Amino acid sequence: MQLPLYLIWGVDIVGCITMIVLSTACVIITVDLHRKDPENALNNYLVWLFSAILAFCISRSIGHLVKHLLLFAGAGELWRSISPYSGGFNTMTFIIIFAVTLFFREMRIIMTRMTRDKNRIKKTSRQLLELNQDIEAIVSDRTHTELALRIAHEIRNPVMIIGGLLCRMAKKTTDNAERERFNLVLDQTRKLESLVNKIEDLNPAIEKRFLPIELNTLVQDIIEIVEHETSFKEITLHFDRFTVPLSFQGDQQLVKVALLHVLRNSIEACGSGNTIEVVTGLAEKGIEVRIEDDGPGIPAEIVKHIFKPFYSTKEGSTGLGLPYVRQIIKEHRGTINIDSREGKGTLARIVFPTLLGELK
Repeated sequence: MQLPLYLIWGVDIVGCITMIVLSTACVIITVDLHRKDPENALNNYLVWLFSAILAFCISRSIGHLVKHLLLFAGAGELWRSISPYSGGFNTMTFIIIFAVTLFFREMRIIMTRMTRDKNRIKKTSRQLLELNQDIEAIVSDRTHTELALRIAHEIRNPVMIIGGLLCRMAKKTTDNAERERFNLVLDQTRKLESLVNKIEDLNPAIEKRFLPIELNTLVQDIIEIVEHETSFKEITLHFDRFTVPLSFQGDQQLVKVALLHVLRNSIEACGSGNTIEVVTGLAEKGIEVRIEDDGPGIPAEIVKHIFKPFYSTKEGSTGLGLPYVRQIIKEHRGTINIDSREGKGTLARIVFPTLLGELK
């Protein structure tokens, strides 16, 4: 049975064109997928696979067209001499496809393991962070309780002495009106003593959590609060903000109160023409904020006592400001140092450890 050659050639040419069109479409689709998600291993594999298939389709189609043209022109010997090269190229494309498939199989196994390990690390990190927050919450509650008990203890002694003296004076006096006044004061003293007892029996139930804080933003907020004070006193306030974010874990409201108190101390000490410079940056054991002024400074005999409770040189002050500030900083595992020389100014340096430093 014989068929015209042009039918065979037509079927072969149409088949070759169809293979090239379909493989080209597959390459275009896979390249688009790769651009959308370049880290996807499957997309990378498909790009390589269909690129090799497209190369095979083009090589095979060209080989068949050249074969038909040479046979039609009567140059069969030339085709027989170049056909091994065409077949070798086609074989190489099959080898590439096979190698890419094997490589992808191994890479798929490795990437699956990496994804599993990554999820495991994320879970462990989350557990460590939660544990760290729980520890910080416990430390925070304990610190506030200790501070309240310390204040209650300091108040109790003078209240008891005053109450005892009032009782003796009330018993010794014979004037009923004066005895009535003594009893009135004594009642108020008993109320104050009852309040101290309630503080000592206090068991804080408020649960606190330390959250990420960005130091630059926090300091900027504090400066905006006191800008009107410095402007009124004609004090120059300069903020040297660090170039990158400085993050640490803490109670934002407590840290804000502490830094604001230190900054206001500088403002109160300074006068017209003085300068206060606030600087944020990196420290050896974390991040820091420095508040430096060129005011009158603090005498050396006072500097050594400024963190003691109830010690104050200001009239009407309780002397609890800086001790409470140091308690807050200590609660955040940080440090505060104040260096001052009379007539030269004061430098307050506050360091907060970062989360990595705390875990280490």
